[in-house]
Amino acid sequence: MVESVKQAALVQQGWSVARTPALEETVTLQVALTLTDEEKLFQKLRDVSDPKSKEYGKYLDRDDVNAIIKPSDEANNAVVSWLKESGASYVHSDGTWVTFQTTVGKANELLEADFVQYQRDGVNKVRTTSYSVPAEIAQHIDFIHPTTFFGKTAAFNPVLIPRQPIPVPRPGKHWYEKRQTASCRQSITPGCLKAFYNVGNYTADPKAGSKIGFGSFLNESARYEDLRLYEQRFKIPSQNFTKIFVNNATDDQSTSSTSAGEANLDVQNIIGIAAPLPVYEFLTAGSPPFIPDLDLPTAANNSNEPYVPYYQFLVSKKNSELPQVISNSYGEPEHTVPYQYARRTCTLAAVLGLRGISVLESSGDTGIGSGCKANDGTNRTQFNPIFPATCPYITAVGGTESAYPEVAWEDSSGGFSYYFPRPWYQYYHVQDYLETGISNATLKYYAPYFNRYGRGFPDVAAHSLHPNYEVFVNNRLRASGGTSAAAPVWAGLIGLLNDARIRAGLPTLGFLNPWLYGDNDKFLVDITAGSAIGCDGINHQTGFKFEGAGIVPWASWNGTVGWDPATGLGIPDFQKMLKNVVADEK
Repeated sequence: MVESVKQAALVQQGWSVARTPALEETVTLQVALTLTDEEKLFQKLRDVSDPKSKEYGKYLDRDDVNAIIKPSDEANNAVVSWLKESGASYVHSDGTWVTFQTTVGKANELLEADFVQYQRDGVNKVRTTSYSVPAEIAQHIDFIHPTTFFGKTAAFNPVLIPRQPIPVPRPGKHWYEKRQTASCRQSITPGCLKAFYNVGNYTADPKAGSKIGFGSFLNESARYEDLRLYEQRFKIPSQNFTKIFVNNATDDQSTSSTSAGEANLDVQNIIGIAAPLPVYEFLTAGSPPFIPDLDLPTAANNSNEPYVPYYQFLVSKKNSELPQVISNSYGEPEHTVPYQYARRTCTLAAVLGLRGISVLESSGDTGIGSGCKANDGTNRTQFNPIFPATCPYITAVGGTESAYPEVAWEDSSGGFSYYFPRPWYQYYHVQDYLETGISNATLKYYAPYFNRYGRGFPDVAAHSLHPNYEVFVNNRLRASGGTSAAAPVWAGLIGLLNDARIRAGLPTLGFLNPWLYGDNDKFLVDITAGSAIGCDGINHQTGFKFEGAGIVPWASWNGTVGWDPATGLGIPDFQKMLKNVVADEK
């Protein structure tokens, strides 16, 4: 039988073999069926997202999009038959994914694989470094997982440190300077954010229809009591939020929880800036449907990579069941994610955009990179872009620091994708940066370490750290921050803009990037100072030395005029954005 290799990977840094599982032990795997017409999907997304298009705002709903990309019956039937004939059990297909359970021995035979249990930092995963499928089946599938994706999906751990003042730069002539108060030099509150970003006295109507969502992965869960304390401290009228559980996710409301910091930062920042709009938390625990097995004996320790299951859940719902803007603060170095897995995740984000839903991702908190080594076997030094922020159908949010003027935060992740080419909407902005925003000598020096033709990120930015955000975690007021804070701030602002558009009889903003890059000079404040650093042998999330890291002396992305890989296009001016999306469109 002719075989076709689908995936091959190296064991990623930090993972080691824990044991060889018994051949009779079980594993649960999923087959991603090939989508039918992705190019049509991407073209229609461009049409409905470009304000210059006659189709702008004419979004599709679930069934309309499914008609474009749903895998063929031929593909589904071929894969299901192949699995059943091979002795797999619990074979189930939803038309896009085929889930099955089998033994380690049969999986090794079926896929010409070698499944081994690996461990890292107390996490165990059964993975293989390669697999193959018959050629007649290969044409029908994108990938099988979890197989070669080791991953270390995690929140961009919000910084939890004592609050303290920092030196304030010499004031600049910014529109928000006169709105700034001395207290905002010490810590960031909802009032500070509204002053920074010129929200003014805008008040949303919670019944108009605008809704905001955020994702919580790997047992992260926002606490109701912490939100109540936050609202009480900042005199925000009491409101709660709705939890939606994906794939047997768990909800830990105890004060002993160690998995509330990220989720609390998300919900508190969103409500702090966008109250009283409804807010939804999507708690996602891993790959569906969950069947306890060797890798994951209980739902509580399900550590499968959540991106595809999360987005697959979202696209399975009708538009009326979803928020119109969703923020996520999770990611990992792009090269650790298998290309086909990353591409499918990105396509699902495009599906949401075509349906009028804005997807935002924090760009990451590791600057240019921490490990700064390729994992393709060459061990060469390279900058490390962060996925999913590198997906061109997502709005990536970078970070700033200081109060006024804001400058690029040194740990804000940014750069250029190795997987995704530079998209049409940012082509000239990024090209201008490469030609005028960075010297020829620097560009030549960086050339071996990045892909100048890749999708540039972030797209925009907001305050991340220094001063720190005030956040309640386990009933205590803590200092926090990072791009994990910046993304939900942007989500809150987009929720307010959607509220205004809905009340004006206009469609929601949907996929934001064509609008942002088209009109950025009308409503964004360019950040031209500060820099994002990295590849210096330090893990910028922990502050500790990164053993074996690639070193690039003096590596940094500087804040410059126009788009740059530190802060993207800049920070928002809400009132100007409001005028642009409502008054100027009528």
